[in-house]
Amino acid sequence: VTAISSAAVSNYEGMVVSIQHRFTRWVQGLFQANYTYGRAFDEVSNGGLFSFTSGSASSPQDPNNLRGAYGPAEYDVRHSFNASYVWEVPMKAALGGHGPDSLVKGWQISGTIFARSGFPYSVFDFDESASLAPNNYFGAIYAVPVRPLTAAGNSCGEGAAFPLAPNPCQPPQVFFNGDGTTTPNPNAHFVQSGCETGFNVGTLGASDSCSGGPTVSFAQGRNRFRGPIYFNTDFAVMKNTKLPGLEKGVLGIGFQFFNFFNHENFSFPFNNIRDPLFGQVAFQEQPPTSILGARGGDASARMIQVKAQLQF
Repeated sequence: VTAISSAAVSNYEGMVVSIQHRFTRWVQGLFQANYTYGRAFDEVSNGGLFSFTSGSASSPQDPNNLRGAYGPAEYDVRHSFNASYVWEVPMKAALGGHGPDSLVKGWQISGTIFARSGFPYSVFDFDESASLAPNNYFGAIYAVPVRPLTAAGNSCGEGAAFPLAPNPCQPPQVFFNGDGTTTPNPNAHFVQSGCETGFNVGTLGASDSCSGGPTVSFAQGRNRFRGPIYFNTDFAVMKNTKLPGLEKGVLGIGFQFFNFFNHENFSFPFNNIRDPLFGQVAFQEQPPTSILGARGGDASARMIQVKAQLQF
């Protein structure tokens, strides 16, 4: 039985600053930049119909307590900056008026810049969710913290990348011994997988002996943690040449650079406490612009293409 209700709430507050400047005195050009500070909170994002990101759940942990899922929305981006520019390069003026117009006129550079803070994510115990599936529970269970979570979190970005992971986003739940066994990490943030006894309640100890451990009851909260930040910039240089015999004919040839600085942008860390790679990042984010679009492939790497266009 699926119940759809309008009982959930959402709130948003934000500030937008936009700057636009057009160059007309010596050279032609346009620069525009936008910055947004926002806070989006809700109990479920996108009406619970589909997920906006892979780091959150599209259903509440406890269907009888929607308010317990109130937290940052899946698309809660606190800081977002984007800019674009186009500039007619005054090559002839830079050369003191020398050189044929066909070579020194018509040069143009342009580009875009994208930067934002990380999307939020939650830490789940999917083993506990799977054990409840035969009882017709199909939600996602938040992992239970072993102690109150502090505001400060670990670095989530290049330092958490697999297989190096010198600074994972979350400390590992267990240490792997040389004989194939594991030892619980005393500095882990969450109870071991399978040690939960209810929503936001669990027992401490190893997963195979946690039934006799002390009980803890702390709420993680929805989307408490943040994924890596994102930065990308594209750049293009074009040479436009008027075609003789065509009144409005212009031939443009140039290069386009996607992810100009070849900057790596990382996706969410593994957020299942049972996963051996818990807290580590193994995937990269797709850029908003790319030769490959959003159809897959390693679109995070720098790509260069030759562009030719004919206007008439």
